[in-house]
Amino acid sequence: MIDLHIHTNNSDGSDSVIEVLKKAEKLGLKTISITDHDTCKAYEELENIDVKKYYSGNIIKGVELRCFYNRRIIELLGYNIDPKKMQEWLDDFYRTRTRDVIQTRYLKQLYATCMELKLHMKPFEEIEWDPNSDWAARIIYREMKSDIRNKDLLPEDLWNEYDCFRHHYCYNLENIFYIDKSPDLPTPEELIKQIKKTGGLVFIPHILLYKWAENKDDLIFDLIDNYGVEGIECYYNSFTKEQTDYLKNICKNKKVYMSGGSDYHGTKRPEVELGTGQGNLNIPDEIILDWV
Repeated sequence: MIDLHIHTNNSDGSDSVIEVLKKAEKLGLKTISITDHDTCKAYEELENIDVKKYYSGNIIKGVELRCFYNRRIIELLGYNIDPKKMQEWLDDFYRTRTRDVIQTRYLKQLYATCMELKLHMKPFEEIEWDPNSDWAARIIYREMKSDIRNKDLLPEDLWNEYDCFRHHYCYNLENIFYIDKSPDLPTPEELIKQIKKTGGLVFIPHILLYKWAENKDDLIFDLIDNYGVEGIECYYNSFTKEQTDYLKNICKNKKVYMSGGSDYHGTKRPEVELGTGQGNLNIPDEIILDWV
């Protein structure tokens, strides 16, 4: 069993690198990849510890990167990267786009929208969060749901699922919650060029979560045929067997690679466990044999 989509406290996960290694060893995971959001700092930590003391399996160097595609936000996974070169590029790109400044701006915008909708919210200055590790959309979602009176003021799908709020509302150009992040993010061309420049392969993660994409085939084929994406994350914590089979079939037909991961965040997403996701994952080792 493997898990190639893991977050640590270097981005928005709760577990340290060593805690992830210990859990992976206990679960008997043969191969893992730490794929923190827009940072490779975990691999700096790994260079300074005796990894085999905590984990005996294989580690694929990875990262998850956000970009602005066709006026929408999507994420791409880079595997087999050179983390030092990638971190140099990230440091340069985000030098004037620091996380705390950007996330605070997003939080203020989303809060203002909540006020416009007359939702029941605590005063802005009383919201507890860390702009260096928390996501503004997740914090606002938590605050909206903390008052049951808001349930009657919000659409059912938004109230029931955070991923729906993030992808279908915050990323929806026509929605009042839309956040324009184009000044803050690279283009897919920039990211893909950089991933490949650092020796990596480009994969599409959790592609079926993008509810704004009515035709998933068009989205996937565009990224593969026109942008040079080389693989798809076929196994994911919320995917059904039918969805996984659908993506595996695309990989076979388009001759691109497969991967899979839990998208583990520790206590930040307590419903998702390392290795097993929401209890539905058992990612076979053999799906990565042709690219690892």
